[in-house]
Amino acid sequence: MCSLVTSKASFVPWVVHKSIKTLFLILKTVRMKKYLELIIHVFIWGIAYFLFLNSVTTIADFKKEEGPLWLAILFGMVMNQVIFYATAFFIVPRFLRLKKIGLLIIILISAFILINLVESFIDYHWLVGFFSTETESYLAYFRYNVGSSFFILLLGLSYALITSWFQSEKLKRVLHEEKLTTEMAFLKAQINPHFLFNVLNSFYAKALKNNVPELADGIAKLAELMRYMVYETNEDRILLEKEIHHLKNFIKIYQLRIAENDDVHINVVAKGDIQTAKLSPMLLIPFVENAIKHGVNPKLKSVIDIFIEVQNNSLYFKVTNTVHNNANGIMDSSSGFGLDNLKKRLSILYPGNYSIETTEKEGVFTSLLHLKLD
Repeated sequence: MCSLVTSKASFVPWVVHKSIKTLFLILKTVRMKKYLELIIHVFIWGIAYFLFLNSVTTIADFKKEEGPLWLAILFGMVMNQVIFYATAFFIVPRFLRLKKIGLLIIILISAFILINLVESFIDYHWLVGFFSTETESYLAYFRYNVGSSFFILLLGLSYALITSWFQSEKLKRVLHEEKLTTEMAFLKAQINPHFLFNVLNSFYAKALKNNVPELADGIAKLAELMRYMVYETNEDRILLEKEIHHLKNFIKIYQLRIAENDDVHINVVAKGDIQTAKLSPMLLIPFVENAIKHGVNPKLKSVIDIFIEVQNNSLYFKVTNTVHNNANGIMDSSSGFGLDNLKKRLSILYPGNYSIETTEKEGVFTSLLHLKLD
């Protein structure tokens, strides 16, 4: 008999150990990884409910011997879940991303008070009826619920802030890795930029010597364009004024390919505080590349209008171009619009702070970028 008891006692830990080991093996599989957070949350709430149910006998007017205490605990836990998940997954992430801390605090406190008012109302007018006709005041229920759920509010707030910090660090790593990848690809493909600049300087001197000022000016613009792409784009943020200057150089170089009698017009208008505004480099050029590639046909009238405005710390960038079925602009197939790549960059650099719209109507294609600047 003694040996049987001993064998049973040793069997239970063995089963528990094997069960935990099997659970961890399951969680390591690819299919379960995306549900891991959900499983952890369900597990923690389940354990908390089980512990409360088996260790608490009285909560205010709710007494285990007088009514269904499991129902009171379950309802209180559901309301605490509302507070936790509204705080951790909606209120804090949304307003923290928008950097509206004052509004975040107001909405957080208002939502917390509202949820506790609702919970206290249901406790006082309905749930307590299962236990006793003699109840405490509504205010007493409200004070109790606020006190017990305030800890849940702090947990939700901590969860949201820690998650935001991890996402921020992950974003920094992604940006750093992308920057390194881009730099490595550039270093593998490029000829020594100093050699290229020296060659361009030689061409520039020969163009001036042979009295070809337009060619000399084009070579100077090309050198300036290359210098910007090699050196300036390493910065996280640059002055918008420099980006616009780069854009104009790009357009001037392209215009060298256009004959004087070609009916092609490219207009650039910039308004607002462009001298001090900053943005990530090389965000505007894809729009102009796309407009030239699909909107310029030397045999037909082609118009590209570029409008840039900075207002209330926001950038409005609009490009409109005529649409030609057989456009004959930048013919390099690698110079496409790359809207998906641009959106990917913007989602990393300006998460939740940008919008892109593209429309085509009556032979005119419009691209619009709205960017909330730092």
